[in-house]
Amino acid sequence: MIHTPVRRRRERTVAQEEYEQSQTIDAPPEEVFAWLSEVGNLPEYLPPVVASSVEGPSAEGVPGRRIRTTLEYPGEGGGTFEAEGYLAVDEQERRMEWGAEAGRDYSGWLTVGNHGEGASEVVVHLSFGERSAKSEMQEQAPEDRDPLAEGISATLESIRRQIEEGSGKVEAPPLPEGVEPQLEENPAVVDEDRPPNPPRG
Repeated sequence: MIHTPVRRRRERTVAQEEYEQSQTIDAPPEEVFAWLSEVGNLPEYLPPVVASSVEGPSAEGVPGRRIRTTLEYPGEGGGTFEAEGYLAVDEQERRMEWGAEAGRDYSGWLTVGNHGEGASEVVVHLSFGERSAKSEMQEQAPEDRDPLAEGISATLESIRRQIEEGSGKVEAPPLPEGVEPQLEENPAVVDEDRPPNPPRG
């Protein structure tokens, strides 16, 4: 008898600013987490990310390492921009945490747990603060769409595709009409003309 893994995806909105979804993956959790936690693999499963690198240690009081990513806006004439944030990896707990170093208005975590024999469950949780783009995206989106939930779904499906099938990631859902990226209000966005933050005393 051939055992076919049962696919399931749970989705729930924990609160207005909290999102969480999970996806089963037909691969051992150690293998899944090792691949996900490699910074160079972020562009392989995060829909807006097209490049990523480790820049060094995080700022004082911030966990993990500082990472730099190049993100691409979906849709026509989207363009790209650079952003910095932190990424903390706990291999023992198979848990990753990330977010913006400054402002901390956006953060998230990902865990990989056991799901039956030889399979995994990946859980992604995102938190959005007042200064994040969440409210504008929600207001502009049609009632039957939630761009943030769609983005998490695309990430989870990309992870499944890459690990189970070796195929490409799912494209990012387009931004709702009328939503313009507020780069100047995002503390994670890198402005090459802006002087670096002064050292903390």
